Amino acid sequence: MKKKKTTTRKVPSINRLLNAALIAEKKAQDFYTDASGKAQSEAGKKLFMELAAFEARHYEYVKSIIEARKGKTIIDSSSFVKASKDIKPEVSGEFEPNKDEIIDVLNIGIKAEKMAMSRYLKIAKSLKDKESKKIFEQLAEDEKRHQAILEAEVYNLANKGTIVWGE
Repeated sequence: MKKKKTTTRKVPSINRLLNAALIAEKKAQDFYTDASGKAQSEAGKKLFMELAAFEARHYEYVKSIIEARKGKTIIDSSSFVKASKDIKPEVSGEFEPNKDEIIDVLNIGIKAEKMAMSRYLKIAKSLKDKESKKIFEQLAEDEKRHQAILEAEVYNLANKGTIVWGE
């Protein structure tokens, strides 16, 4: 009788997970920068450039965590949490002539945000260290907020043909 081989799934190190998050944030930034070129309205261009900037802040935040972990210092995420809440659309919108393509881009972004949120929550659940767990839970929450922003824009474009974005 053969013994069943049991495999224990090894959780990647926090450093590998953070490096993967860093790469993902850079790809998201590049995606939104590229999408800004597809928008024809100024509101659309601004929306995607601000989303790219949001991803750039995520990138810098993750990078600061990596650097702080090398020095074994405690991470203060309060400034990032405040910055991540700065993206707020305006009340009125601007007509986007290229709305169907922009909706397609936004839907790709929504899917990516959902996947990122799911990935960060899965990582958080796999970690025992409370500080590390908190880092990934915060990243997941930010992706959830980002997803909601994109969904609101899809709704406005689909129903009104406008992008609701601005100061």
